[in-house]
Amino acid sequence: MVAIRDVVFAVTSAAGLLGLFASFMGVKVDNPPHQHISPITGFPTWHQEYKNEVKEITVSFTVLALIFSVVAAYAGHRATRSPSRSLTGFVTISTGNEESSTQINEFIQWYIDATLVAVVGYLFFDVGKLWAVVGALHNQLEVALLIILHSGGRVSSMSFGLYMFAYVCATIMLSVYLQWPLDAIFFRWQGLCSDFGLIVMFVRMYMATKKQLDSFGNRDRHDAQLATAQEEADRLSHEQHHASSSSSSRHTSPGGPASPLPTTVQSHHSHSPLHHLQSGWKKFVALAPTLNSENDSIPGTPNGNHAAQAISHPSPGNRFAGEPAQTIVTLNTTTSNGSNAGISKVSIVALNQDESIWGVQWRNPDQIGLLIAAAIFHVLGNCMTTIWATSIYAMAAFHVSYGLSFPLYAYYLYVDNHALRQTKVYMPEFSKIKTFTSACLSLMGATITVRLGLYVATKAASQAMDAL
Repeated sequence: MVAIRDVVFAVTSAAGLLGLFASFMGVKVDNPPHQHISPITGFPTWHQEYKNEVKEITVSFTVLALIFSVVAAYAGHRATRSPSRSLTGFVTISTGNEESSTQINEFIQWYIDATLVAVVGYLFFDVGKLWAVVGALHNQLEVALLIILHSGGRVSSMSFGLYMFAYVCATIMLSVYLQWPLDAIFFRWQGLCSDFGLIVMFVRMYMATKKQLDSFGNRDRHDAQLATAQEEADRLSHEQHHASSSSSSRHTSPGGPASPLPTTVQSHHSHSPLHHLQSGWKKFVALAPTLNSENDSIPGTPNGNHAAQAISHPSPGNRFAGEPAQTIVTLNTTTSNGSNAGISKVSIVALNQDESIWGVQWRNPDQIGLLIAAAIFHVLGNCMTTIWATSIYAMAAFHVSYGLSFPLYAYYLYVDNHALRQTKVYMPEFSKIKTFTSACLSLMGATITVRLGLYVATKAASQAMDAL
């Protein structure tokens, strides 16, 4: 059933978007300003001459953005090359589906790489029709990342590739064949749509994950159940592996070929306890545990003084390949006055996690804040150079925003691959009405920015005419 609040938000956002589109009525672009000519290519660019421009300063800020983009790309590849822990699970609560962050991290890395290509193109071509061929790849990766997140963390259908191909072709064709200044306005607007879309998506992810973890009362309970399920899966996997090995050895004669008939364990693999556990594991943290209070002990853990325990099981069929099945379970018994006789509290950490980075301890969902900050910095730079298109200071802020945004994306990749304990990110609800509202908010952000840019440009032009 659709909530009344969701309907109100959808109607309000749609009405606001229509009002913004209506505000463009009467805006004339039949007498556009003169375009700046690129000194390298000799082609017109998508901006005017900057006021009080000093070429050395302009190139210096572009080189600064290039350096930060190179550092971000290198750091991102290093972070994802050899992760020291299992990747985060992205859970869609409504369906119970879970995907690892492998594909999401790959597309974030490609997004950083595409940005590096766009910055190099900017340095040689300046922003214009020629640059749009490489600049569109940057926007394409933003759209691809939005689709992957909306799909719960993974896309594998052929239609995804066709959509991306159609998007980049349509963007390049319109940017090339539209006349100035419509070509620049269109390219800027479609890029801002995906920029604002990432902010909306990341904020929704943070709120959904925080709400789910807070429903446990204590986040350690969430990770305790995760560790318990991991331990049980490892135990059943170990037993199944030995049962399968024993059964195979009984069907194989000494020195002879293996029996072509499947073993009992193999033929009933889909009905094994491990299969049922793993198929239901996706949903085991979908609902908070029913504990009486925040200080209730985790079921199955006795009260009293306990030392740290190391649990280790061989895991040939481990769901998370590549991570040792080792977990430290620390049971601390404290009371309100600090004595050692009281309620047990459970803390779960992976043995191979980095406890901190530069003194910062990361806990889920704080790492999503890195994505939010990166997207906001990127949008701020784009908004400033869109609204104040001839300002040298807006241009400088645009390049500095790249130096802040994409190293943050690379830092997120490092945190996700090395710093966090094994955990899950919970995706927001992607109902049709909420998706519609999110799309309207993204379009509103982009449209408001372009509208403000046109207002500032027309006001400056009218003031110049009055001065004459």
